[in-house]
This record gives sequence, C-alpha cells and structure tokens, in this order.
Amino acid sequence: MADVMVSYASDNLATKFLPAEEIKKRCPLAYVTSPTNEKVSDKYVLANTSTVIEDMAKLGWGVVDAKQRKAHKESSGRFSFHMVVFQNPDIKITKQVEGEEETVDCYPRIILTNSHDGLNCFKFMVGLYRCVCSNGLVIASDEMVDLKIRHIYYNFDELRGVVEHAIEEVAVKVGRMTLASGVNLNDTQKVKFAKEAIAIRKGILPEEVTVDAETITDILDPVRDEDRGNSLWNVFNVLQEKVIKGGYFEAKKEGEKARKVRKVTSFIKDLDINSKLWKAMESFLPEEQ
Repeated sequence: MADVMVSYASDNLATKFLPAEEIKKRCPLAYVTSPTNEKVSDKYVLANTSTVIEDMAKLGWGVVDAKQRKAHKESSGRFSFHMVVFQNPDIKITKQVEGEEETVDCYPRIILTNSHDGLNCFKFMVGLYRCVCSNGLVIASDEMVDLKIRHIYYNFDELRGVVEHAIEEVAVKVGRMTLASGVNLNDTQKVKFAKEAIAIRKGILPEEVTVDAETITDILDPVRDEDRGNSLWNVFNVLQEKVIKGGYFEAKKEGEKARKVRKVTSFIKDLDINSKLWKAMESFLPEEQ
C-alpha cells in the first residue's frame, strides 16, 4: 500500500491556469458588476467573483476551470449561479510505493460557487484532481458549511482564512484516504456500495435501486489497472469515475436490453453527486476510537 501525504514543496510541474479572457468566455457571470436579480434590495452589496479570482491569485491559487449555469426563463434570476475552480501547483498530494519514486497522486482544489442574485453567498468546497485519470472529485465534510462568506463581509483577510481552513481540511482528509486504502471490501460490501452510488446518481434511495447483476459487475469494473483491487479507496475511485463520466451499461432486470449511462454534464449535479459519494465512502470506514 502506498503512503499518501500532502506536500508543500514545488516540483515545478507545469500547470496551465486559465487567463482572464478564457475565464470570461467560459463564465461571463464571474465578471458582472451589477446584480442579476432586479428584485434585490438597494442595500444589496455585490462582491463579484472576479475580485475573488484576483485575491486567490495573490495567495498562489490560479483558475483551472470555470462554468456557469445555463439560463432558463423559469429560473427567476437564479441562473447567475456559477463555479470557479482553483489550484495551487505548490500544494499536492503525493504517494510513495516501496521501491519506487515518489509520484504526485492528486492536487487539492478549492471550488468556489457564487451568484449575483442576492440569493447566495460565496461558498467554498475542497476537491481533489486525480492525475492518473484527469478526474476531479469533491471532499464532503460537515465543516464545509463554514467555508462561506457573505458578500457584505467579503475582504481579503476573510478569504485568506477560508483558504487556510481548506488546506487544513485537505490534510485531515488525506488521513481518511490512507485509512480507506487499508480497508478491504468483500463482494457483498462492494455490491452495497455500488447500489449506493447508482442511487446517488439517480437521486433515489439505495433500496429503490433495481438493476441486474451485469450492471453491478460493469460499474465495479475498473477503467485502469491503477484502480484494481478490493480496497475501499480503489472501489470508491472506480465508482466515482463511472457515475460521473458514465460509460457503463445499465439494465433494470435480467434479460432487459441495457442502455449506456451518459456523462453528467451539469456542474451542479456533479458537485452534489461527488459530495454524497464521499460521505457514502466514509460510512464504510471503521468508527474512530
């Protein structure tokens, strides 16, 4: 089993941050200067996302992704919801396999969601970017509810505090990753976890999942050799990639024609699935003494 740790030393790895022009192209809402909801009070204080982007850069965090919710007439102003993802090339999670060189396993990311409609504050979540499969996941934690700043209170010191809290949370979760790597699941547990993952993807309860045995086998089948094995961490990564990226075949009952499950395209649903799947993974960990 590999030793997993957080490193703060730069390895000079080239990291492509998005320039402002590309961020504006992907997420114009990050640069709006007035509320998107005409019904907000005159006292509403708009702290736009572009200010956070500039301040995060001062702290060493560049933008690696940006998305916004598609506008719908029935949205009533809520379509201004958007997401910006930050990464710091000097902060990484490495793993050491005995007899091999230390390698970068994944990069911690800070995920910002915001809207300029008076209905949401700045919210921050911690994520991980797995280098082996170019796949992102969100670390769920009850403490994440504290990582938010109301527009009226936004300032650089508040942001610095959020970033420091997020990094502390990553260090704690690395311990959970290591623990999960040492927990082996039996076939019954893997089937249980698979059904929970399918339920999360569908937005239903695990007991409401009706799929045939081949579907379970397919969703548990690793895409790459690095994820093979019975450890909780391996199984989690296999299921996380399958429910987000799709590609597995699903049939409700034996003999029914299976359909290929599509990739999740909504970043809002992506965040929700990732967060719930992490919590499902933690339910298989031994209780802390």
